[in-house]
Amino acid sequence: MEKAIRVECFQNLVNYRKPSSFIIKESYPLPPYSTVLGMIHTACGYKKGDFHPMKISIQGKNAGSVSELYTRYSFSPNTKYESGRHQVCIREENMNYGAFKGIAHVELICCNEMILHIVPSEEDFETVFRSLQNPPVYLALGRHEDILDIRKVEIVELRKQNGKTARNDIYIPVDSVDIGNRSMTAYTLTKEYEITKQGLRRWKAEGGKVRAYYFPYGETVDNVFVDNYDDIAALV
Repeated sequence: MEKAIRVECFQNLVNYRKPSSFIIKESYPLPPYSTVLGMIHTACGYKKGDFHPMKISIQGKNAGSVSELYTRYSFSPNTKYESGRHQVCIREENMNYGAFKGIAHVELICCNEMILHIVPSEEDFETVFRSLQNPPVYLALGRHEDILDIRKVEIVELRKQNGKTARNDIYIPVDSVDIGNRSMTAYTLTKEYEITKQGLRRWKAEGGKVRAYYFPYGETVDNVFVDNYDDIAALV
């Protein structure tokens, strides 16, 4: 059997932005792997660029989504302010820059109840467990203002099982499950990045992105881990 850290958490009116959405900030139904990994690294106080690999599983259920207006600013640092053209003036020592102000739409996920399974390395296990139990800062998933309400953190044991029915919507890696002739939404989700010589983040060639099904609750799947609560853990 394998040990994992199980986290029960909740968010409301949050956005896990799809990278390809611009006019409307569309949201994934659950946070992508990289977003959860970033939250864990923040909780543990790991330094920027100090990546600690770990396996994770993400599942949950929500009450749908709503569309909301927000104020959007756009500007270029090389654009000089023009009173008849720009709505906002950004003043600096040697120059005034112009910015545009308008409204746009953002998709917000409602009442998202989630279960996360986390399997860090043996040396990181206790640090991750204690940090999620007593985080040093208010943790967020999605935008900076999307505060995460952690309700329970505990250590569980995982066992393999076939013919298991999903009790929540869950991300399951495409290469680990055979869905037969069923039709399901598949996302390309980001997971691990590396720091380039220029100091920029770049998704790794191996493990940087994961193709995963958004597997709906009520569907049956084989060859998956199940925890003490009989919930699936589709680790990647």
